[in-house]
Amino acid sequence: MNLAVRTAVGVALLGLFLAALWLGDPYVDAFVALVVSLGLWEYWQLWRGAGLRIDPILLYGLAAVWLFRYAYPNVPQAGVVLVIAVVAGLAYSLRFEPQDQPFLRWALALGGAAWLGFCPGFLLLLYHGIADRPRAVEVVLLTVGISVIGDTLAYLVGSRFGRHPFFAKISPRKTWEGALAAVIAPTVAVGLLLPLALPRLDHLLAFGIGFLAALAAVAGDLVESQLKRELGVKDSGRLLPGHGGVLDRMDSLIFVGAVVYSLLGATHAF
Repeated sequence: MNLAVRTAVGVALLGLFLAALWLGDPYVDAFVALVVSLGLWEYWQLWRGAGLRIDPILLYGLAAVWLFRYAYPNVPQAGVVLVIAVVAGLAYSLRFEPQDQPFLRWALALGGAAWLGFCPGFLLLLYHGIADRPRAVEVVLLTVGISVIGDTLAYLVGSRFGRHPFFAKISPRKTWEGALAAVIAPTVAVGLLLPLALPRLDHLLAFGIGFLAALAAVAGDLVESQLKRELGVKDSGRLLPGHGGVLDRMDSLIFVGAVVYSLLGATHAF
């Protein structure tokens, strides 16, 4: 039953994302912003449960500026606003008493905004950075597919064939068998399909990009597991039945867009 619910929720989320891609730019921007906002809310709630209230204005404000910067890369003023926001956020934290840990609050807000705004926002850079819109959609879908394929196979292979623990101190249920499946399958998919969307990219480079992006997906999953382990919670939230919270669903995707965009840019593939 849990697998059925998990699958249904996953299909529904994918359907919403596909609908946003079909409707066009503002809907893609809004979808990414919504997912990031929910992730930030869960992040804020997790630390609140640990007894530390992060400044939501700084947390959401920084993430919003980063996303705006990605959605509108030709607006140079966004970079200036970002620097001002980071510095002003630290100055604003001076209103707290030293025993309220103002610097830690600022650091957690900055880190959360970077983790959940700066990194996932690279999906918007991919989408807006490729001039040919159909090709941009294909690349974004394949990038998201790295996370989806990896998560699905890690779950199926790990639960069926997993015998050897993988980072047991962080997540006891993860196995090497599941992790290998989560790396190999996306690597093959990207190596075979990405050159079809970007003809200037050869298959060898595509396999390399797929491999590094798949590793980034595994790393993203482990980072979120580490956070939950540190705070003593099982799930980041309860918004998505069968998955837990939004962070539990998007964790493996957080770093993938940044890796794919950076490597495609370095290879001048678009």
